[in-house]
Amino acid sequence: MRYLIICSLSLLSPYLALADETHIEQARQTLKNYGLSHCILKPFNERSALEKDIALSANAYSFMGNGLHSILQDEDTLQVLHDPYKETLSYISAAYQQTPSRSKHSNEKVVFLACLKIYNSEAFNRFIKTQDAYISD
Repeated sequence: MRYLIICSLSLLSPYLALADETHIEQARQTLKNYGLSHCILKPFNERSALEKDIALSANAYSFMGNGLHSILQDEDTLQVLHDPYKETLSYISAAYQQTPSRSKHSNEKVVFLACLKIYNSEAFNRFIKTQDAYISD
C-alpha cells in the first residue's frame, strides 16, 4: 500500500510542480497589476469615473482583494514586519520619479507611458520576484 502511494505521488509530482509554478506566476502578475494600477492612479488628484475605476482595480489586486501575497505580522504585537504591497508602492513611486516619459506633443510627464515603461521593465520583474517568499499557499 505504501509503495502504491509513493508511486502515485511520484506520478503526480510534475503536475504538482506545474500547479505550484502557475500559482507563483499568477501571484507575481497580480502584484505587478497592483503596482501598475497605483502607478497610474497616484499622479492624478481629480475625482473622475476613470480614477474611481482604477482605484477599484488597485483594491481588487490588494491583500484584501484577490492579492496572493501575505502581509507578515508579529503574532504577539501585530506589528507589520513586511508588506509586499507597501514595498511595491515604494518601488513604483521611486521608479516613476526616475522614468522619463515626455511626448513630442506635451512638455508634461505622460503618466501612462511612464507606468507602462516601469511595468514592462526587467527591473520591475526582478523586484516582483523578491516578494515570492510572501506568496500565500
